[in-house]
Amino acid sequence: MAVRELVAGVLIAGGALWWFSPAHDVQADPMTTASIKTIGEDEFTVSNMQSRTACLISRGAMITQRSSSVIAGADCASVWPGLSHVRNWTDNGDGTVALTDSSGEQVLTLGLGDGVAYEAVEPSDASIALTAIN
Repeated sequence: MAVRELVAGVLIAGGALWWFSPAHDVQADPMTTASIKTIGEDEFTVSNMQSRTACLISRGAMITQRSSSVIAGADCASVWPGLSHVRNWTDNGDGTVALTDSSGEQVLTLGLGDGVAYEAVEPSDASIALTAIN
């Protein structure tokens, strides 16, 4: 019985201290919380070595076991035709990745790169590299 009274007293005193403390009214900083990377999200710099252009894409949440959503900036149109419309990242299971638009049209096929995360495999004339951003 004495233990219950002790625990109740601690909870009441602790609750009152917390309620009247200045930390009780502090809200989360939206700039700080928005900068925290969510699980499964990866960012890449996409570079076209021929045109010397670059943009950022983000691989987001898993859609299926092999595919993830992709967000590409409007500036990606200058890096490769159709790249700004990419919405899906699919792991083909053979070491390659397909980037497709919302209608399923393949824009690029990438393979694991040497010194970069991925390099364009198809179309063969694409001099595109994806480098992971830490």
